[in-house]
Amino acid sequence: MPANTPTAEILPVDPSQKQPLYRADSIRQLEQRAITRLGSDGGFILMQRAAAALLELLQQRWPAPRNILVYAGAGNNGGDGYLLAALARARGYEVRLCRHGDHSKLGETAQQAADAAENAGVPLVDDFAGAELLVDALFGIGLNRPLDKATCQLIQSINDSSTPVLAIDIPSGISADSGAAMPVAVKATATISFIGLKAGLLMQDGLEHCGELWLSPLQLASELAGISPACCSLSGAEVNTLLPARPVNSHKGHFGHVLVIGGDYGFGGAAVMTAQAAVNCGAGKVSLYSRSEHISVMLSRQPEVMVSSDDCGKLLNTASVIAIGPGLGAKSWGQALMAQALATDKPMLLDADALNFLAGLGPEQQQRIKRQNWVLTPHPGEAARLLNCSNKEIQQDRLAAVSQLQQRFGGVVLLKGAGTLICDQQGEISLLADANPALASGGMGDVLSGIIAALLAQGLSGRAACQLAAWLHLQSAATLARQQQRPWLVATDLIHQLKLQLIN
Repeated sequence: MPANTPTAEILPVDPSQKQPLYRADSIRQLEQRAITRLGSDGGFILMQRAAAALLELLQQRWPAPRNILVYAGAGNNGGDGYLLAALARARGYEVRLCRHGDHSKLGETAQQAADAAENAGVPLVDDFAGAELLVDALFGIGLNRPLDKATCQLIQSINDSSTPVLAIDIPSGISADSGAAMPVAVKATATISFIGLKAGLLMQDGLEHCGELWLSPLQLASELAGISPACCSLSGAEVNTLLPARPVNSHKGHFGHVLVIGGDYGFGGAAVMTAQAAVNCGAGKVSLYSRSEHISVMLSRQPEVMVSSDDCGKLLNTASVIAIGPGLGAKSWGQALMAQALATDKPMLLDADALNFLAGLGPEQQQRIKRQNWVLTPHPGEAARLLNCSNKEIQQDRLAAVSQLQQRFGGVVLLKGAGTLICDQQGEISLLADANPALASGGMGDVLSGIIAALLAQGLSGRAACQLAAWLHLQSAATLARQQQRPWLVATDLIHQLKLQLIN
């Protein structure tokens, strides 16, 4: 390595372990402060550190000699690519550069990097069919607009090539804050993120596009410690310890009474699955209040559930936790039950039609019923109705959406999706940095509601119940999906597996 090239620290990232995750603005602000502190060449110094980290990863994952094609964009991400090309050439790699965008107006730092690549003799090409590795230096974390047609075509050709890809900071096309593709994104084999991990790497499309994930702090770890992350990913090992051990002299009264309310005519299955999940996740007692036509169905599916269609008020008095919404419907029967449930001060879980009931209230009514001892579990469509915006707006900034929901309605909010988000009463956000397509079928949310309600009944806080429930739900699906050839599950597949997952 040339003498003026700094040493690099690169760290492998395990998404299943707790990781602080940051918004792009926070990283940019820290970077700007570091540049000011480092002096007139501060920007180039950081770019050198980034290039050194890239070279270190390159030598570990794809040792020389290799044929490399670097796609360089017209910003600082492209500058990182230029400098990597110069360093890699000196290390024995055969390197080519393919420029994308208008490079006639490069910023000063990126131009220094381009000059370094030219001085190193790195040739410019339009294509390099013999490449054994592609380096994505097209766009960094500043991308905040949909990609143009030419860029989309280039990214599609990269993805279609089946050639390994190393992405610099974030796969081009992925939103650093939301993880959404705009509308396409490079599918990387490995991604090295600089300074701190961006939240979008572990949400939505980012989960599928970043590949093997690495981090290089660029010698700024101490400065990053002074910045609050946007959220933290959940550690499976830590979450799995949230359920306390049971004393030997336990009885069912120690583990709560879950009352599930739902299942209007024609919608009984949702409430039945919620009740089944609550039984199988350790609630001491589970009752279901539903239409009379669902009594025999519930008893045949899960005889441990006490099911009734008479006197909901009596059940409300004896319940320790209420789970309301699955199959509740929007007619007078469901509306009356919502009013009864809201009149109590019991801990509650609201899902499905209960959330739609909240969305239908005026702002003043919503403010009056706001409470801290409930859990709301919307999917993006329900979240959009609650915030009076579009589904697209929710997905474009899921971090802001879950925070706004918590501020408006109180309690703990779990926003479903690829990269489930949980916002607690203090505004702290947790991210389940994983997803599984086997969960993409009807009824999965009803099962999740039953898990959360059962954990609340056993004394877990809303935050802990949501974290453990989301983890159990996902791990159960992943375990079952590995045991079969078909790429999907039905919701009732999970119910027996939940017990096994708790044991394991």
